Amino acid sequence: MPPLKSERGTLRLGQSTWFNKLLHSLFPPDTEFTVVLEYPKPTPPQSCGPISFLEVFIGTRPVFILELNARADLMYESLRQAADEVIRARLGGLASRCPIPTVHAVSAMGTRLRFYHLDTTDVAGEIAPLSIPRHPTRVTETAPKERWDCDVLDADGEARLRAVVDAIKEACENVADA
Repeated sequence: MPPLKSERGTLRLGQSTWFNKLLHSLFPPDTEFTVVLEYPKPTPPQSCGPISFLEVFIGTRPVFILELNARADLMYESLRQAADEVIRARLGGLASRCPIPTVHAVSAMGTRLRFYHLDTTDVAGEIAPLSIPRHPTRVTETAPKERWDCDVLDADGEARLRAVVDAIKEACENVADA
């Protein structure tokens, strides 16, 4: 992995740059994969949302998405909930275009990671991990902080991310003319 040149509390732009380099090292430019950095449409300052997205394509078809959020967002239930909802919506939107049996996604809050996946062969497939439903009259923590359960800078976090990347690459070996 590329070395992280700043402290864990990376700047917003620095985080996108670092994860962009990381994904380019995991999906090198001289392969059939393309890493695309996408910034969401501007929103009012009081609204919440991801810093950026990194999507990995084989040919023109998506196989992986990484949602980047500020590290500080992890402290706030509303921002974790928003991040969870956004990544689930993105996964649902990508599923029909994904050429492999499972589309994977990661929500990053700083360097903390939460992993998601969806079976693209099942039109009624559920995104895992399952979402926590809101109670209509009680406060429900739908995106607990503990769900961002590993750090990409630690051995466990790196191993989990590499395992997802390896699964994607293996599945893509059988993709004809994406």
